[in-house]
Amino acid sequence: MRKRGKRIAAVLMSCVMAAMPLAGCEKIEDEPSSKADTQESSTTSEEQWAIDAGLYEDESSEELYKKALEEEDGKVVIYSISSRMAKVKASFEEDYPGMTLEVYDINANDMSTKLSTEYESGIRTADVIHAKEQTGDYKINFFDKGILHNYQPESIFGNVDEEYLQDMTPLYFETDWWFYNAGVYSETPITNWWDVTKPEWKGKFVLQNPIGTVSYMALFTTMVEHADEMEESYKECYGEDIVLSDEEPTAAHAWIKRVLENDPVIFDSNNEVIQSVGEGSESGLIGYTPSSKYREKADKGWNIESDPMQMSPASGVAFMNFVAVVNEAPHPNGAKLLIRYLLGDEDGNGNGIQPFNTIGGWPVRPETTPAEGNITFEDMKLWMLNYDYVYENLQDVQDYWYQYR
Repeated sequence: MRKRGKRIAAVLMSCVMAAMPLAGCEKIEDEPSSKADTQESSTTSEEQWAIDAGLYEDESSEELYKKALEEEDGKVVIYSISSRMAKVKASFEEDYPGMTLEVYDINANDMSTKLSTEYESGIRTADVIHAKEQTGDYKINFFDKGILHNYQPESIFGNVDEEYLQDMTPLYFETDWWFYNAGVYSETPITNWWDVTKPEWKGKFVLQNPIGTVSYMALFTTMVEHADEMEESYKECYGEDIVLSDEEPTAAHAWIKRVLENDPVIFDSNNEVIQSVGEGSESGLIGYTPSSKYREKADKGWNIESDPMQMSPASGVAFMNFVAVVNEAPHPNGAKLLIRYLLGDEDGNGNGIQPFNTIGGWPVRPETTPAEGNITFEDMKLWMLNYDYVYENLQDVQDYWYQYR
């Protein structure tokens, strides 16, 4: 039996009781603070705002729609890293007449900076944030500090894996895949991360410059966390135990160093990566880039394929696209309505989730009908991000990369 609903209720009750004065108890001056005073002071202003805004309640979409129209003039504002949010705006305003969704399309690298700068300046424009957590920045610097709040009503998230709900509110997952040209290879030419350190792949594999994407550094840092698996994978690939040099603290560091010694082709954007692999039917290059790029097989005619099920020790890292309510959001009812909408509304298959329910993307609700042809998320060998570990160690791994770049 699921315990999450009871746990949220317990948290809410404790917060509410902490905020209530004790009836019949008269405060005596110059006496030590009472337990009630301590409880009251332990509820931060951010926590109290979340309670007052109803973020622990489970109102229906119709109830929130009515409140948003009557109390907030039908307005809601979202900062999003995806241009697909424009499709959500069109369907949201059609499905909820009188509502206006303002969408700000913001580069993923700029989102946290913009949010932090505005918040510290007292600017409250955004109601909802849609971003991707890759480094622990959002968890540690926003959620843990109460700048961003989770909204996880039982009617929407009751069947979502509890592991996904611990830190933030998931919308869908993405990952990165090794792609190859189907006109050149009848099947994946690599099945192990160590394959690209072999002489036959020297100068024949493509990566995006990590300066332009933190996803690579998050991956490399996770490899370090799972260095024992990288060591086992080396033996699978080469048939012998790895021998580390003095400059290679772990097998994961050895992979980074030896990959760079094998002359990867570095591009500035993932669009260049996928094009270099898939354009035409003669490219022998392989490239590592977001799984969502698979849709360009149909959209642009790239001759691309991928087989992440074969990769050892894992095909990559699961990156969570999340949604959150900004503390002191001007339109909290609209924010809750929008999040429910983005998660597919009551049955999980509403119009709000459809732009993100594509091959290479995995909505978190089991009620949502998977995109046709998509690999089952749970069947892939993926590392789940340890946000605290990545946050604490990413800079060291990045420095190691640039030491040998």
